[in-house]
Amino acid sequence: MTFAELLAEVYLITNRPDLINQTKSAIKAATLKMHGIDFFSKDIYETGVDLESEALIHSWDYVTLIPNFRSFSYVNRLIDSADTNGVPINILTPTDLLDEYGATKPNIAYVAGRSLEMRSQVAFRYLTIGVYVYPVVTELNYVSWIADQFPYAIIYEAASKIWRSVGGAEEARLQDINSKEIQFQIITSASTNVGF
Repeated sequence: MTFAELLAEVYLITNRPDLINQTKSAIKAATLKMHGIDFFSKDIYETGVDLESEALIHSWDYVTLIPNFRSFSYVNRLIDSADTNGVPINILTPTDLLDEYGATKPNIAYVAGRSLEMRSQVAFRYLTIGVYVYPVVTELNYVSWIADQFPYAIIYEAASKIWRSVGGAEEARLQDINSKEIQFQIITSASTNVGF
């Protein structure tokens, strides 16, 4: 569904078309919440990266390339721009960088603020990355596979927020129940690889 279609459905359920900005905000929040209930393969964005110079150590500002970044799925260093396989770079936490002898582990990366810090045993310039991204929730460029395949998860969640804001606790509770049932369907379909 488009953003406008979701908006119309929430208005239909809440009977509050006067709460325009609140309803738009509720739809955006509900969309982000639904995508955040798991790490779905349909939320992975894959791309190649040219780090512009060969080095053993790189610091790369990933937010510049991927503003709706959520989390890394994988990072592979490539031998050259024609390489299609690559060598995996292990993504670690900053506290897990050293081995049992106190030496830095080879072929590793970790997130430090806006940067992906990478260290390799060989100099490299090119990467392929797979990252989980948040959906685009602006009205004009709204993109959400959940809105397309499971729109009522978003609609019921947004309607619940509107009901709560106007003191309709029982109506909100009913919308929460409806939304949770569909959330279960989303997770189940993703775990059984439906739609791949």
